[in-house]
Amino acid sequence: MIDDWVDVIDREYLSSLIAEGGAAVKFAITGEDRRPALAAVLHERCGEGGHVLVKVDAATCRVHMPQDIFFAVASQLDWPLLARRVTLGFLREMGFRVDGIDPERVRDVVGDVAEQSGLEVSDVLMELRPVLYDRVLRNPDMLRAFRVAMNHLCVMTRDRGEDDGQPLIDWLTGANTRIGNVRHFEVHTPINRTTARYFIESALYWIRFAGHTGTVILLENARVLLARNPRDGLRYYTKAMTVDHYEVLREFIDNADRLHGALVVVATDETFLDENAPKGWGIYNALRTRVMDDVRDRHVVNPVAALVRLS
Repeated sequence: MIDDWVDVIDREYLSSLIAEGGAAVKFAITGEDRRPALAAVLHERCGEGGHVLVKVDAATCRVHMPQDIFFAVASQLDWPLLARRVTLGFLREMGFRVDGIDPERVRDVVGDVAEQSGLEVSDVLMELRPVLYDRVLRNPDMLRAFRVAMNHLCVMTRDRGEDDGQPLIDWLTGANTRIGNVRHFEVHTPINRTTARYFIESALYWIRFAGHTGTVILLENARVLLARNPRDGLRYYTKAMTVDHYEVLREFIDNADRLHGALVVVATDETFLDENAPKGWGIYNALRTRVMDDVRDRHVVNPVAALVRLS
């Protein structure tokens, strides 16, 4: 059943809608023992289609806090590599010799391009900076603080013998959220509950801008449905936290048109649909009405519905 559903998702979404820059949010009801299989199949399809797969687990990530969702996504991205891919793409468009330069293996993209083109690094940078200014710093599809950070990471693809961009990466991944650590990069916007959605949108855009087909976010949220705290060292969610999480999911659905090339798959269990469960979707009607099917066949499953049950 999982393979069949992912086949449909691949055909109807990943290779078409998502590849063209669209977005969708799907809910998959499946048992805990089947979720690793779902993750494995999605990982395989993403690899084949050039998509990036990131996983967010409610057991370890505070999924009721949008900034923590962004940090979880950001922690799984190779930011220097994305910057190198963007930089190399610009240099290719500008007519520089880039044959044989692999951004996954070469750290100093600008230096290698300069050497291959018989130029000084400063000459290449002089021509590159105006392009970065027009295509990155002035790009309205990304939050200003985000595009300022990406511009710095692109310039820092040169090997200076030290990792000058580490404070930016720490800020993006939540390792160090103090805005004072990145203020000297002219970044002044903190990543918090208010701004996180815009950072998520910017990151999804940047992933496609770097040449990937799109992004799949696999969000496992069954943990938020637990009625009692098992005290096993993992996260536990109060009813208020669960409502906050459902609001975050509702915002993903309502703002899907702003998620560039992204498929959000929420993997959960049957308790989510239980109207009598203390933390089922019945406690937040705004989400329930967006996910439920008003009309459905009793015997035939609609694989492209917003919510499907995977056996």
